[in-house]
Amino acid sequence: MMRLRLLPLLGLLSLPLSSAWAAHDGGAGQAPGRPPGFGTLRLDANPEKTFVSVFDDKGQQFAGAARLGKKAVSNSAGGSRALPRSIRATWRSGQPYLTSEGTWSGGTVMGDYTAAVAERIPQEVFDYIRQHGGALRLKLRIVDGAVLVGWDVEQFVKAQGPGTGGSGVQYAMAGGDFREDRVVNGKVVEPGWERVPPAPGRAVQQKQP
Repeated sequence: MMRLRLLPLLGLLSLPLSSAWAAHDGGAGQAPGRPPGFGTLRLDANPEKTFVSVFDDKGQQFAGAARLGKKAVSNSAGGSRALPRSIRATWRSGQPYLTSEGTWSGGTVMGDYTAAVAERIPQEVFDYIRQHGGALRLKLRIVDGAVLVGWDVEQFVKAQGPGTGGSGVQYAMAGGDFREDRVVNGKVVEPGWERVPPAPGRAVQQKQP
């Protein structure tokens, strides 16, 4: 049996959010007043999916994994990449192989879906980043019949002093088609949610873990 493994995300840059914003604010393909992209990409699936490839609107793969689930999560942090106008996600079964470009080929294609990205994120999210700092986190979830898009603002919070708690990461301005479970010390303290976009003739599905 093939040994499943997560693939590294491809082509991520290492520019701080502040410098990237100054260099590209209002640049090609970006609306004025918006930063050029996202700092962290989170990719998972529900239920489990295998041999996943995610492409941007230019047809370039920027994420992939041999196995994804709600616990088998692929995270890539650091840098800033341009937000794609849309993404396309595919997943496969059988015995696919990796091409020289690092994409999956062969096997049986089980799903092939696209979703808009950049236009869906409200301006208020970018205004919040300007005012309060942090970086946009782009979240993608592969589900049966669709690829879901979510987002929030990732912020590092320093401890204010003895007895105030340690430093850590917090998230604000969550939105989109889903939010992942909030887990503390390995336990779900706040269940996430999904709003699967309706297919023609099908009502919106809302899932609770």
